Amino acid sequence: MNSASSLKSDQSNTSEPNGEGVFQAELSNSVQRRTPRLRARGLLLLLFVVGVAVPTFLYWLPSERARWQIAAARAKWLDGDLAGAIQVLDAASQEFPDTSAIYEQRIEFNLEAEEFDKALADAERLLKLLPKSQTPYWLKMQTLQHLGRHSEAIEVCQEMLRRTDDEWIGSRSQALNGLAYAQAVGGEDLDAALESITEALRLQGDHADRLLQTTLPFSPPELSLAGSQAALIDTNGYVLYRLGEDRQARAELEKSVALFEKLSAQEQAEILTAVRSYSVELTSKSNAQTLAVLLYHRSLVYDRLGMRDEANVDRQRVRNLGYEPNDQLF
Repeated sequence: MNSASSLKSDQSNTSEPNGEGVFQAELSNSVQRRTPRLRARGLLLLLFVVGVAVPTFLYWLPSERARWQIAAARAKWLDGDLAGAIQVLDAASQEFPDTSAIYEQRIEFNLEAEEFDKALADAERLLKLLPKSQTPYWLKMQTLQHLGRHSEAIEVCQEMLRRTDDEWIGSRSQALNGLAYAQAVGGEDLDAALESITEALRLQGDHADRLLQTTLPFSPPELSLAGSQAALIDTNGYVLYRLGEDRQARAELEKSVALFEKLSAQEQAEILTAVRSYSVELTSKSNAQTLAVLLYHRSLVYDRLGMRDEANVDRQRVRNLGYEPNDQLF
């Protein structure tokens, strides 16, 4: 029956939603619409994790584990266990044969242990892993010098210089310095050595006098420059000594020692307040060895000039630093 009363009755029996009901209905519909999009985003995130994050983590993990092994070796070295430190690196090199840092560290330890043949083998490996770095060349040169194979050490430096010029693998002045020093130590091509170190000093510029007059502390760039200048001036003095130019050699070597003592004084003052660590101990050891070399070179010139007392003082200082003043001190 389609009367007005029946229509009214039907409308009165139908419940009308309030404001909250409308909101809940709209919220439900919105959630239903968003669910597929959320699932799609979740799938994309999963694909990212599997395709990018996991490979990245797997790539990172071995290198990080290798760093832990190197840190463990350094901890043993700090404890005075050099043999134990080398053993840790031996195991690490088996597990991570393509990690250059392991070989670089093991070369340093084997040089200290006077295991020169082992150090040389690692230097060869390092050259293959780091063909565009000067570091393997320097380490190989040093190892060959300890083995008395000076002609080969010179060849290594010549190759380093060639690659520096052709491929810009590092500082040309440092490569020239290495070649000149190798020639001076080996007593070969001394005129060429003088040309090389003269060119190295020209490229770097003469900053020694200014640095000697600078009030400490050096800024970081000045500290780095002082170390580099001291090394080049020492090479120049040593080459001049080998050529018999003793008075010129004396002036250069005295300048080199004075400059290095100045920068070393600053670094040793900083070391005294630093927390003991591998890097701190290595800096101290490196400074001691470098100063020992410079003093030994100067003692040779003092001997040649008849300055026996000065030469004896320098040789005693070398011994006090923990080294013997002889031709094995590079």
